[in-house]
Amino acid sequence: MSSVTVTKHMSEAKDTEDHKSIDLSPTESSIESSSQHQEKSTPVEEPKPVLWRRIWKKSVVLFERYWFLLGLGIVIGLAWAFPNVGKAHGAIESQWSVKWGAVIVIFLLSGLGLEVRVMLQTILLWRLHLVVQVINFLILPFLAWGIVRFFIIVNANLNTMVYQGWMIALSTSTTVSSNSVMTRNAGGSDAAALFNAALGNVMGIFISPALMTVFGDDRILFPPGSSRSTPDYLNVLKNLGSTVLAPLVVGQFIRFLFPKQIKYLAAKLRFSIINSLALLAMVWSVFCDGVASNAFHQLTAQDIIAILGVDIFMYLFGCALCIYVARLPWPKRFNEPAWVRRWRFSRKDTAAIMYCGATKTVSMGIPLINVLFSGSSYGIVGVLSLPLLMYHICQ
Repeated sequence: MSSVTVTKHMSEAKDTEDHKSIDLSPTESSIESSSQHQEKSTPVEEPKPVLWRRIWKKSVVLFERYWFLLGLGIVIGLAWAFPNVGKAHGAIESQWSVKWGAVIVIFLLSGLGLEVRVMLQTILLWRLHLVVQVINFLILPFLAWGIVRFFIIVNANLNTMVYQGWMIALSTSTTVSSNSVMTRNAGGSDAAALFNAALGNVMGIFISPALMTVFGDDRILFPPGSSRSTPDYLNVLKNLGSTVLAPLVVGQFIRFLFPKQIKYLAAKLRFSIINSLALLAMVWSVFCDGVASNAFHQLTAQDIIAILGVDIFMYLFGCALCIYVARLPWPKRFNEPAWVRRWRFSRKDTAAIMYCGATKTVSMGIPLINVLFSGSSYGIVGVLSLPLLMYHICQ
């Protein structure tokens, strides 16, 4: 009897253990399924911070790439709001602090940043120099003259000083400061751009006044009695030598003596950024002069629209022409001659040709206007400067 009871109790205990083990399995299964569900649902909660990080990184990349254009808009706005600060003979005496100081900084740093060997090799690129100077001094000025004659023939009813301003703007040499900066930013040959900036402005001392003498014979553009004088070549040469050539030579000499140290400083101090800031200072000062002289108030809305339209067209045409001549496309269905392949320039040289061939200088153009129209009022000089100022902003 007792053995039967013991056996019964043992059987009940075994059934209880089996039941417990069966009861536990659903709990473990639910825990496991719950953890799997949590693992699957966790990534759904993270898109917001990831999206914001992507937007922030993209914004930083865009700012680093286009901060100069943003800065250009800011300095133009500041010049419009406070022209007396940056105008010549204004609060900071910008005719010295900016128009001399900024140009000297740009060309000193350009000389420091270029290897002497590369600069010497650039002198031998005669084809590149020929293309740049022919487009800059011949094609663009005479195209502008044709456009002006067309406006006169169709009776466009624009201010005569706008026509004169166009001819002065397109007769100036390539810009002395932005060429090397913008070419470097575009991954081009800044050595070629720098050499052409110096070469073009030395030639421009004589060619620009000569072109204005040729166009000045057109009595429709320049009626008799216009107040003009002979340019002071010696004074212009001194100005160019002091602000462009001397800093460039000094920078190259220092680079030759201390190549490793200068290379380290160029990377550490970001010479290219300093160059861009100096260029923004120049644009700010030039625009302050234009606003302070009330140049915008002396022209109609039709004049302003025409200036913008022609300036944009001339610059884009100049850029397209430079690229076309430098790369010289050839139809695929025809056999490409060997001379076409030999003529084509590299991408780096093409960037230098485009920036140098299509741009026009304010730092040489404004003094040229002041010399040629020294007998006129400051307001008239401002109106004559406006096409060049707007061209500079567009480029």
